[in-house]
Amino acid sequence: MEKKIFKIDLHVHSSERSPCGRASEEAQIRAAIASKLDAIVFTDHWQFVPPERLQRLNEKYAPFKIFGGIEVVADEEDFIVIGVRDAMLNQPGFSYADLHALVRQHDGFLALVHPFRYRNEIKVDIERFKPDAIEVRSTNTPASAEQRIRELAARLGISTLCDSDAHNTNAFGKYHNTLEKIPRDERGLIALLKSNGIK
Repeated sequence: MEKKIFKIDLHVHSSERSPCGRASEEAQIRAAIASKLDAIVFTDHWQFVPPERLQRLNEKYAPFKIFGGIEVVADEEDFIVIGVRDAMLNQPGFSYADLHALVRQHDGFLALVHPFRYRNEIKVDIERFKPDAIEVRSTNTPASAEQRIRELAARLGISTLCDSDAHNTNAFGKYHNTLEKIPRDERGLIALLKSNGIK
């Protein structure tokens, strides 16, 4: 029997919470479903999807799964965080060392996204403060940097991610990650991500 592979996009925006978002959360969900994904994570800029809203969306679109995270800037680099619902993440001005400490304190998941998008260097000390993963492909990650990112991830011993960074509905379908199973909840997702259960 053929083994089922579940597809998840960990980096999605919506117009409800991201000023740069061009599609509503429900339009994004429908586009993700149409692109044969099994799950997404909303990672809006500086804002969380309220838990009660996530619950309603999951009930409406089941068995498709919708998780919540956030995208923040620390020391001029962009990161997605899953599993940390701390009000401090709603405010700009984090240092990367402080962000890393906060995520570790809450046993969350931290990934550097679209590295080398604006400059030919990474502005934070990821050698000393390793994230859990780094985005190697997305609509906003330079294709010319892929080999460099893969080499960096291999040296650090961290996972690579392929995400849409979708700000509109036509961004889905090209990039996603695969899991051996779809987790029941956010903690299950983090456990899979941290155990190298993502491909």
